[in-house]
Amino acid sequence: MSEQPVPSTTNRRVARRRDPRPGVSITFRPGSLGLGPDLALSLVDIHEDGLCMRLKSAVKSGTEAEVTLTPAGNRKPVKVLGEVRWCQEAKDGAFLVGLRLRKRMLHKDLSELLRGYLPV
Repeated sequence: MSEQPVPSTTNRRVARRRDPRPGVSITFRPGSLGLGPDLALSLVDIHEDGLCMRLKSAVKSGTEAEVTLTPAGNRKPVKVLGEVRWCQEAKDGAFLVGLRLRKRMLHKDLSELLRGYLPV
C-alpha cells in the first residue's frame, strides 16, 4: 500500500495573528475596484500579511477583494487589497475567510488596529 501525504499542521505565517482593538470596523468588497457589495460582518484577527474575518456569504479561494479597516474614533481608514486564501462555514451560518494581503501592512497602520500595540 502507498502512504497518503499528511497535511502540514505547521503555521506558515511570518507574523503571529493578533486580536483587533475594540471598535475596529471592516468592509469586504469582492473585486479589486471596491465596487461589489459589502459582505463583512466582523474582523477576527490580523497580522502584517493577512487577516481573518467573518462574512455574510461564501467567497471562492483566489477571489480578489478590497478591504477597508477603520479604527475606532476619527482615525483614517486603511484600505488594503488581497486574495482570498480559504473560506469555511462557521457554526452560526456566517463564513470565516482568510485573506492574504498583496502588500505587507505598515507598522503605523497596524498600531492603530491591533490590541496591545501603542500608537506610533
